[in-house]
Amino acid sequence: MTLTVKLPEDLERQFELYCKLHRLTKSEVVTKVLAQFLALQTPKKTPYQIAKEVGLLKGFEGPPDLASNRRKYLGQALRAKRSH
Repeated sequence: MTLTVKLPEDLERQFELYCKLHRLTKSEVVTKVLAQFLALQTPKKTPYQIAKEVGLLKGFEGPPDLASNRRKYLGQALRAKRSH
């Protein structure tokens, strides 16, 4: 892609000097700076997303209806405990 940009004279001089000193083309510098700028603009992950990715959040193992039938499961657990 070709891009044309109008720069103020002082910025253009600084840009050209930078490119010469670092032996880089203008395209290389603009591409690098634009990539860095866009990387900073991407939304950051929430703590929840990070915890999930690294495995700190694990799914609950148990009956899928535990919340609605908690008394039933509690009674079963207590009876099982008493029988041991």
